[in-house]
Amino acid sequence: MSASPDPPTSPLGWVDRRATRIANARSVSFGLAATFFGLAVVGGIVMRIADKHDFHSFGLAFWWALQTVTTVGYGDVVPTTTTGMVIGSIEMMFGIALISLLTAAVTSTVIQRGQAAAQSEERAEQQQTVQTIITALDRLDGRLDRIESELRKA
Repeated sequence: MSASPDPPTSPLGWVDRRATRIANARSVSFGLAATFFGLAVVGGIVMRIADKHDFHSFGLAFWWALQTVTTVGYGDVVPTTTTGMVIGSIEMMFGIALISLLTAAVTSTVIQRGQAAAQSEERAEQQQTVQTIITALDRLDGRLDRIESELRKA
């Protein structure tokens, strides 16, 4: 019998924790935007350090990383060195993969919560229906008792 991996040690544990945090936030959009921003900051720092030839400032590297991670890619700033292109490729793959995965996880969490609320409401309605049936059966039982009592007297 194999044990399931602990979420903190699972490779996707971070994504699960991040998705739960975002789904618990006031705005899912804000959480996703913060994730885009974080990826862009990291990408900008790495690009500024690795490709000083094309990216003379952190602001320029951040602008490029933000365009890349969001897949907008205006083309006004592009890496021309091999190192820059490799970093750009990695930034694109991380941006697309992580944002897609995070969006799917948040969506799944939101849907599960909606289903749980609907199931809870359905259970409450079922309990009310069962109580109505029990009350009706009790009334019928009382009527049958009165009828049997009347028949015994006759």
